[in-house]
Amino acid sequence: MTSITDLGFAEGVIVETVVSTYNADGQANAAPMGAVITSAQRIAIRIFTSSLTYRNLHSKRCAVVNVTSDAEVFYRTAFKEVNSEGVVPQEWFGKAETVGAPRLLAADAFIEVAVAEMRPFDAERAEVVCEVKLVKASGVLPKAYCRAQSAAIEAIIHATRVKAFIGHADGWKREQALKLLETIRECNDVVNRVAPSSRYSEIMADLNQRIDSWRAKCESLR
Repeated sequence: MTSITDLGFAEGVIVETVVSTYNADGQANAAPMGAVITSAQRIAIRIFTSSLTYRNLHSKRCAVVNVTSDAEVFYRTAFKEVNSEGVVPQEWFGKAETVGAPRLLAADAFIEVAVAEMRPFDAERAEVVCEVKLVKASGVLPKAYCRAQSAAIEAIIHATRVKAFIGHADGWKREQALKLLETIRECNDVVNRVAPSSRYSEIMADLNQRIDSWRAKCESLR
């Protein structure tokens, strides 16, 4: 039987996953989330309390933690507006086996979880501790490593924080946004150097346009 440690999880180490839940209307939703194991059968997710995923976890008390290395999955679940209907395509999902949540069909592995505890972490985030109910891996063949893949995913994760921090009245958060933007620029350089004219470079170009629009909007409000 597959265990969460077989998937690269280790205590105290944050890994990037895509967490899928059902909305109140029954529509499947997914969003990138950092996750860390606290024991062999528990996973903790630190999540903004303003997010739809947090509301879904609070009401449904379950989710699927999907493990994938596909940068496009991260991008289209992080920024729903890039999808034609403004939501993650519903055909991407199937039903979980043990909990009332959807799973991503294209994931390399998935972990079905039930919420055990939700507690405040800081002023804007909560820590959601989940009990592992089922772990399954697809057994897909390994792929040759390309730096563009990890650089694109890194940029996407940072951009979700930039969107929250940019233009914030708190000076510390503005400073954090500037640091993240510099990291995104470095990721962009890697992608364009090792994978020009690829799907990764297309994602980065679109992401940079979105960041520019966020910055322009903040400037216009001042």
